[in-house]
Amino acid sequence: MIGPLAAVHVDWTGSAKTGPAHALYFFKKRQYIRWDIEKEQVWPDYPMEIAEGWPGLQDHFPGSDLCGAIHVPGWHNKIWFFFQGQDSVVGWDVKTNKVDEATTPVGTLLPCAASSGGPFAPIYVDRGDSQTVYVFRGDEYTRFTVADGALPTKSDDGYPRKIGQGWTGGLTVAPLCGVSVNWPNRSSALKNNKLYFFLGDLYTRWDIGTHSNNYRLDIPAGWVGWPEFE
Repeated sequence: MIGPLAAVHVDWTGSAKTGPAHALYFFKKRQYIRWDIEKEQVWPDYPMEIAEGWPGLQDHFPGSDLCGAIHVPGWHNKIWFFFQGQDSVVGWDVKTNKVDEATTPVGTLLPCAASSGGPFAPIYVDRGDSQTVYVFRGDEYTRFTVADGALPTKSDDGYPRKIGQGWTGGLTVAPLCGVSVNWPNRSSALKNNKLYFFLGDLYTRWDIGTHSNNYRLDIPAGWVGWPEFE
């Protein structure tokens, strides 16, 4: 399997991090890559060790692999990292570019049955006029509407639902991870706000504006230059 186990899009504007503001990251085991959103290619000299680029992140759960990540600006402007087999998440402060000293219970961040026990995929989607977080597990998904500045106290009414009913033509079971990207340099005639679901060696591209599936491809065909993770 060449696909990532965690993915996140981060806007570093106003942070202590240097370089271009927008970045897309993919994580797998001990390594990660940074994807150039403007040039649509992997940054030079990647993959890199997670311990080098995100110092202290893995120290909370040594021996556990990352299995998910989301950046929700309205949730304390942190990147939240999920680890396999752990019932707590690790926060990374976007402003200071440092890991939090204490972990947060998963249920505090995502209070739903899908986040308790077993693998699940959390994904943040920014539609411009609204923001949502989806939690995919098995053949179901749960939705949270993001209220700026506050963590959710419960999922949206009517959830969980079957994935195949809510994402017709795109998914029937939970992806390993996913990430939304608004590509800045594509044709103005096209809708460039996309959601990508990764499933092993394949990925599905989803149009956020029309809530419809575009296509499914193998990862190297759609992400040219995709490297091998060790």
